[in-house]
This record gives sequence, C-alpha cells and structure tokens, in this order.
Amino acid sequence: MRSRVIAIACAAVVSACAASQEPAPARPLEGLLVSTATMLVVRDLRRSVPFYRDSFGFDVQINQPGIALLARGDMLLYLVSESPPSPDKPGVTLAPPPEPDHTPVNLVFRVRDARRAYTELERRGVLFLAEPTRPPWGGLRCFARDPDGYLIEIEQPPP
Repeated sequence: MRSRVIAIACAAVVSACAASQEPAPARPLEGLLVSTATMLVVRDLRRSVPFYRDSFGFDVQINQPGIALLARGDMLLYLVSESPPSPDKPGVTLAPPPEPDHTPVNLVFRVRDARRAYTELERRGVLFLAEPTRPPWGGLRCFARDPDGYLIEIEQPPP
C-alpha cells in the first residue's frame, strides 16, 4: 500500500512539473528554411566554374552571365561576379578578395581520407600549399587555393 501511495505521489509531481514547463521556443526559420549556400565573388566565372566542376565534382545547376549555382550533395555554392550596390543591398559592393594572401573565406571539405583526397585532387590539377599535416587537435588537413585565392581546406576529422 505504501509503495502505491508513493508511486501516485511521484506521478502527481511529475505531471505537475511537466504541466508547468513552457514549450521550447521554436528555432529561427523553423519550417521556412529550404537550404543554405555559400556565395563566392569571383573575378572570372569562365575560370571558376570549371575549377569547382572538374576538380571537386560539383554539378552546374545554373550558369548565366554574372552568376552560377553549383551543387555537390547538400552543398550549394554560388559563384558571382562583382556586384555594385543595388536597391536590395544599398551601400554594399560584392567583390573578390583584393589580395590572394588575405581571404575572408575558408571552404572546408570534410573527408574520410585526407591523403587520398590530396592525391586525387592533385591529379586533377589542384595546387596545394603543403602536403597533409596533423594539426594539434588531431585529424589531418591540407590547404589549396581556388583561382581567386579563396582558401580550400581538405579536413579529415580525428577518429
């Protein structure tokens, strides 16, 4: 009998606690977000589109003057030409990095085997800054640049 009373009391406390909790807030854009993409401003679409298509296996979804949309699995990559301010982005000019040694973007491709990816991409003409190395946090990584100087990281996460 005593254990039954305790069980009923515990059930009442759990029920009261559950009823008093506020629902978790919805995540921003919940139910609205379709996908995400990265946009790189490039100097020459005729050079950049083949680089990502032929070296990294992206499919070209759109290729129009001034803009290209590439896809690889869930990754979407927009390549766009320089774009002056416009009514929807007043005061903002999209431009490629002014110096190849100072880039605001690092595209990271996480792979199962960085050495194998390095060898395959090198065969496809990708020029790496160095061979794969082991950073202090573990794993393995190496870096290359695209035609505009954007940094591309091939990263093998630690086991």
